[in-house]
Amino acid sequence: MGNENIQVSDYGAFSDGVSSINTLNTDFASSKTAISDCQSTLDSDAVFMGPICDSCMDAFSAANSKINNITSDFSAVGDYLVDTANSYQEGDKAGSDAVLRIGANSKVETATVSNVSTGNASKDAVYNYLANKGFNNAAICGILANIEHESGFDPTALGDNGTSYGICQWHNSRWTNLKNYCAANNKDVNSLEGQLDYLVYELEHEYPGVYNTLKSVPNTEQGAYDAAYKWTVDFEIPDNSESRGIDRGNTAKSSYWNTYGAKSI
Repeated sequence: MGNENIQVSDYGAFSDGVSSINTLNTDFASSKTAISDCQSTLDSDAVFMGPICDSCMDAFSAANSKINNITSDFSAVGDYLVDTANSYQEGDKAGSDAVLRIGANSKVETATVSNVSTGNASKDAVYNYLANKGFNNAAICGILANIEHESGFDPTALGDNGTSYGICQWHNSRWTNLKNYCAANNKDVNSLEGQLDYLVYELEHEYPGVYNTLKSVPNTEQGAYDAAYKWTVDFEIPDNSESRGIDRGNTAKSSYWNTYGAKSI
């Protein structure tokens, strides 16, 4: 699964969910104990069994490692259920909107999909919009870094001697396409929301390579850097795009990841 969000809307299910997770963790712990016992038995008989014993020991070690990973993920799910239930009961809307995200390589992560508030309304609005479109936090950090460098989050920013406009500084024909899209969809071309709608539309239809990269980028600090670099060189495409991509990648990695980065479990 790639970057799939799972949200529990029936809060009455939390208690049962936590109980089930705890039962599974107990079962996994029993399996680990059985594997350890078998390993100990094989180890004591190793002198008699030779290479066969070595192969068995390797197999048990691999099985034990997989169970450790599974147990860790189930523990993460249990923690999520408890934390989100508590947030809901305490009236913490942002906290109760937390979701589990199955990210790259089926890694279990958490992220907040809506109502993030860091004190910067424009940045938060971009983050919340893109999170609700299914982008992980690394991808969003990469986009945020580019918007900062392009326009400072000003949807009315005018650049390149009056030939580029908006948060992404859409240039010439791309600016025309932005205006046409907003007119056809009853959106305000000068608004952040209208431009974000077009940003995702343009990304999906005109830049599928960038879109696919952002949808699959690992939800890590390095993923934020990679997303920002990809966005710069293949979507924004400014002069000196490679060197600017490095600068924006570092902005995503050092600044935005610290603010909006997901809590990896």
